[in-house]
Amino acid sequence: MAHGHDNGHANDGGHAHHEPTGGDPLRKETFLEKLYLPEIGKGMFHTLKHMFKKSFTVDYDGTDRTNEKKNHIPRAGYRGEHYLKKDDAGHVKCVACFMCAAACPSECIHIEGAATPADWKDRERYPKRFEIDMLRCIYCGMCEEACPVDAIALSSTYNVVSTTREEKVYVRDRLLSDGDRYGLSLSRHHYRPDGVPGAAPAAKAHH
Repeated sequence: MAHGHDNGHANDGGHAHHEPTGGDPLRKETFLEKLYLPEIGKGMFHTLKHMFKKSFTVDYDGTDRTNEKKNHIPRAGYRGEHYLKKDDAGHVKCVACFMCAAACPSECIHIEGAATPADWKDRERYPKRFEIDMLRCIYCGMCEEACPVDAIALSSTYNVVSTTREEKVYVRDRLLSDGDRYGLSLSRHHYRPDGVPGAAPAAKAHH
């Protein structure tokens, strides 16, 4: 038994020792391949050969927002930059219930609630502080789905560049102004009914 066990290990070990890292497991590298220089030359030749072919790169210069060859158009339902919505009175719709912060898997939403001013008759609390750390956000949309009053949503805006880490912490006023800028601040949809953030539900065809 012991002798057979040793033979099995010897056979396995012999195969493992002689197997090259890639290609045919039984083929040994030639002398030129071991020098590596000819292989580097082959790679450089292959690269140079492609340099003179037609480029597939598209210049998204943003000059024509309706032209896919000039401006990237996200697919329907793309989850991009967040924004906060306002009610008909122009107040933030958020009621500081912390549902979005509780649902957030990356824990990037921070809210500080406060009592509403006396002239706000429709609710008792509002977000005195509302921040989203976009560097931690994973754009999953769970905050939008969890909100019971449809106060937070994700737009189709993408790839907003910032020069400092502090700029990627979006505060309440920034989120509200983004809703105005995107033209979605008064949208009344409930979690993208037809896949497009801020849009009204599409009419269903009856057959």
